[in-house]
Amino acid sequence: MTVLRRGATAADGGETTVPLRALRAVAAVASTGSVSQAALALHQSAAAVSRAVQGAEQELGVALFERAARGMLPTAAGEVLALRVARALQALQAAAQGLRARGAPASVASLPRLASDALLLALVARAGHPTEAAAASAAGLSQPALHQALRRLEHAAKTPLYERTRLGARLNESGEWLLQQAKVSLAEIRVGHEELARWRGRGEALLAIGSLPMASDVLVPQAVAQALAQRPELRITVKDGTYESLTRLLRNAEIDFMVGPLRGDERAGDLAEEVLYVDRFVAVVRSGHPLLAGGRRASLRRLAPYPWIGPLPGTPAHAVFERLFAQAGLAQPVVTLRAHSTAVVRSVLLAGDHVALLSPLQVHAEVQAGLLACASAPLPGSERAIGITQRRDALASSACTDVLAMLRRVAADAQAMLPR
Repeated sequence: MTVLRRGATAADGGETTVPLRALRAVAAVASTGSVSQAALALHQSAAAVSRAVQGAEQELGVALFERAARGMLPTAAGEVLALRVARALQALQAAAQGLRARGAPASVASLPRLASDALLLALVARAGHPTEAAAASAAGLSQPALHQALRRLEHAAKTPLYERTRLGARLNESGEWLLQQAKVSLAEIRVGHEELARWRGRGEALLAIGSLPMASDVLVPQAVAQALAQRPELRITVKDGTYESLTRLLRNAEIDFMVGPLRGDERAGDLAEEVLYVDRFVAVVRSGHPLLAGGRRASLRRLAPYPWIGPLPGTPAHAVFERLFAQAGLAQPVVTLRAHSTAVVRSVLLAGDHVALLSPLQVHAEVQAGLLACASAPLPGSERAIGITQRRDALASSACTDVLAMLRRVAADAQAMLPR
């Protein structure tokens, strides 16, 4: 089996690991404590289960079980792997339940037993490419082989996964749901293999972080730098984007967590949040801006007549922006630019007399360098929680746990940089 790296295809060369059919045997033996009971649960012969477990141990180079007269007890390594495999199978069970709710027959309950690595990877590959030919090439398969794998998966799902459009086939609602759970399942298996590799003192650990704009300047870079200094085997990817785009990646297990402003009571029920600190906006302008004349902090009334860079509609920052002026009894200022990118906002601020409400951490380096300046004190009523968002059902890997701990320390230090 080839476990895909995040954002990779089979052709990119993932690590060769234990196939899912053998991992099912490992999880079943760990759960039941015996080969015979696992064989009953899997509807296989005891000899087949025993061979699968032995093959997994040989492939991984580590003992997964202690053989005793009373049965098979998982070693510490076996417990780690069995836990991840059990979670992978739970994701496939969730996939079957979701398909059932979307109209699939009751027989879809067999999906977790029928799904194989090849079928799940075929689905992921096809979803990432516009045509079957492109997906097959990326996956290192012939187009007929990929097509057959997709048909077999659709048969196991007991419901159509694709719909025809004038631009070709695309996943329907059932297909998108299965794709999400397939990615979660494959991610759990990948983490299980990474954890075992760490036990043996070799191998890489992959981590992907979603970073909202205000976290991309201090919090995430400093946490990543410190984590890489302590664990050079880490391979970290940082992805930026809107809250909506990063949430989609989070649900698909394409990122482990995201950092930035939290949604609080407005967050979706399948997400969990952790507050790192509470931030307040300041009005930011270029050094030498007319508002800075006299050396005193500007009020919203003095700020309002200038051209503004505003946050995107529908974001918490946009709600704060409108609320601040309403509470001050002022008309909304003229917003000539709305931008999500901190780099764009900085460039426009430096080029003219625009004003923007930003987190002090977003412009800390530029303020220290004398390029930008805080024209106001932190604005009362602009408080917002900054923190970490994860899937509620997520179980962090050891790599993820270490980076999260580093992020908490960086956030604690960053609070000292915030103006009072």
